[in-house]
Parts: sequence; C-alpha cells; structure tokens
Amino acid sequence: MNPLRVAVIGAGAWGTALADFLSDIGHQTVLWIYEEDLCSRMQETHVNDLYLPDFNLHKDLEFTSDLVEASSSGQDVILSAMPSHVVANIWDNLSTTIHEESTIVSVTKGFDPISFLLPSQIIENSLKDSCDSVNKIVSLSGPTFALELVKRNPTAITAASFDLESGVKIQKEFSSSSFRIYYSNDPIGVQVGGALKNVIALAAGIVDGLEVGLNARAALIVRGLKEISRLALEMGGDPQTLSGLSGMGDLILTCTGELSRNRTVGYRIGKGEKLSNILDSMISVAEGVATAPIALSLSKKFAVEMPICEEINAVLFEEKDPLESLNELMKRPFKEERT
Repeated sequence: MNPLRVAVIGAGAWGTALADFLSDIGHQTVLWIYEEDLCSRMQETHVNDLYLPDFNLHKDLEFTSDLVEASSSGQDVILSAMPSHVVANIWDNLSTTIHEESTIVSVTKGFDPISFLLPSQIIENSLKDSCDSVNKIVSLSGPTFALELVKRNPTAITAASFDLESGVKIQKEFSSSSFRIYYSNDPIGVQVGGALKNVIALAAGIVDGLEVGLNARAALIVRGLKEISRLALEMGGDPQTLSGLSGMGDLILTCTGELSRNRTVGYRIGKGEKLSNILDSMISVAEGVATAPIALSLSKKFAVEMPICEEINAVLFEEKDPLESLNELMKRPFKEERT
C-alpha cells in the first residue's frame, strides 16, 4: 500500500467511517464537513456526534469545512460521499478546484432528482462543463453499514470503473485485512443496484412491519432483484453484475439488517406511521424515499415492468394501504420465472 493524499467530501455516517478507515490504513486523509459547527466540534473531540456518536475517530484524520482546502488536500483521491440530491451542486463548485491527476471515487447511492443521472455521470458532466478534466471515476458500492466499518468488521465491496487502471488502483490501495475490494468494469450496473436496493428495502420493511412472514420477505427480495436487473440492462448495465456484492449482496443486507435506514422507514410504515412523521424524526437520509419516484419514472422511460416499485410509490405518496398493495402484487397474472 502506497500512502495517498485523500479528501473525503461529505461527513455523513458512511463518509466519516470511510475517512476514519483510510486514515487508519495509512492514507493522509482530510474530511470535508458541510456543517461548520459540527466541523468545529469534530476538530476538538474527534467524534462525529451527529452521525457516528460514541466512536473516536483516528488521531491522524483532519477536518475542514472549506471545500477548496479539502480538494487541494486530495491530490491523489477525491472521495465523493454526499447524498444524491446534492451531488450536482457540490460538484459544480468542486470540479474547478481538483487536481488534474486526482482519481475520483463516488460512494453515493441514488439518482439526481432532476436529470435522473447516476452519481458518476453527474460528476463526469460537472468535470467536462467546468474544466475539460480527464479525471478517472470509480464507483465504490456494496453491502456496507458504517457502524460495522468503524468497528473493522469484515467487509467486501465492489470498485467499478470503465478505466481498469483506476479501478485496480482503488482496489489495491483501499483494501485491508478487514476490507476486501473486487473490481468490476460495470459502473452502471453497480450504481443502479446501489440506488434501487433502497426502494426494495422500503418494501421489505413494510412486509416486516405488517408481520406477514419471512416467506413474503424472501419473495419480495428475489422479485425486487429482478426488477433492478431489468432496469440496469436497459440503462446500459450488465444484469450479471446484480448477482454480486453491489446487487444481491447490498439488497440482502439493506432488506434484512437492523441498521438499515430504508428498511426502518418501511417497517414503521407497515406499523401504521405516516411517512412525513417518520422522516421528521430522522437525522440521516433514507435515500429510498427520494429514489422511488425516480425509479418509477425510469421504468416508464425504458418500458421496464417494475410492479413492486409501482406499489411502493403508491404507498409512499398516495397513502395506499400497504396490505392492499401486497394483495395486488400476489394477484398479478401468472407467468414463467426466468433467470
């Protein structure tokens, strides 16, 4: 491992956990924090009391709320770790300041709410529009909870890029005895899987909240994966990618893990709570809520059948009874199962 100069842009739970981990394995890492008051507290305590309380971050990890300072520190790698709805805005400001040889790593899961572009596509557009940069982009995605990474629990993830050299570079330099990275040449499939698993996790949470059994949850996960694979194919991804860590792996974790924010939102809906009340009570973002209507729009654009996605949107935004949606899914016309 060669020590790299890394800037992590975004201090949510996942961005903070990654910055702590990268410092721990020897990289010179700076974490950019949007909230100036939070940045001041972290500089004093080395604790992210908003998103990862009770964990002391690595002693060598540095903090800043100055975006230009952060980008100039990440001369080797800029790791983009912000929610999907702010990627375009932040990268419009960031793209003119990054070093021309920096590798860009995106860990955001979701779509732009206006253009419906994937995170790597948003970044690529910002770079082209502002500076004609030739920076290579790697998408890092898979079954991961921030709380487990900061504990150094064994974790496996996928680094996907059209550029083999950049993907392998991140695979090599970011791996450790507890963090194993696999390379993929399919960033489209990897990112579609990472985005849409949050929508299916909402449905899985609803199923659990309704207490209709594990059979139902298993069926939902498998058929949800089928919907994700269909859309990924039409968007230019490889359906086989969805059988790996960034597809099936991430989907299983997010649909079953107690730490899953999206599953938790769905579970509370299944128990009868209103979506607005649930969201008001949360600090972190549940990406699936914003992704669900985008997924529905993309299914119509590409003429892809996505019945689970349709029913989730009806439950979230039309106040349809979850049991009614479940019954309608069960009564759909019979068909052959195809792999």
